[in-house]
Amino acid sequence: MDEEKKSVNSNNGDLAEIFRALPKRKLSEMEREVILILIEKSKIQREQSMTILNKGFLIFVAFIILAYLSRLTNFLSESYISILFIFGIIILIISMMTYQSAINKEKKILDSLLDSFLK
Repeated sequence: MDEEKKSVNSNNGDLAEIFRALPKRKLSEMEREVILILIEKSKIQREQSMTILNKGFLIFVAFIILAYLSRLTNFLSESYISILFIFGIIILIISMMTYQSAINKEKKILDSLLDSFLK
């Protein structure tokens, strides 16, 4: 419990130091617009990657349901059921990797934006 409080306090302390290090000048209207555009672009990319993740998960679930129903009704052979299962896992992994790479890219962009304001 104390460790959690220390990590929260250290994160808040880091944020406080970052805000203290910000320049004291006011941002121009153009700078504000650019920042808002970058944030909106970041949100759109995150939503697109989330959509890909959701579709990948739905395809995975559909393959699992199809494999389960095929096993009950002997609609497909065991080899096709195994292939469906493997494809479902591959699609799920690829969609998760796509989402993770988009989140990491977004984080790097926002970190570089913050660093540029601290200089």
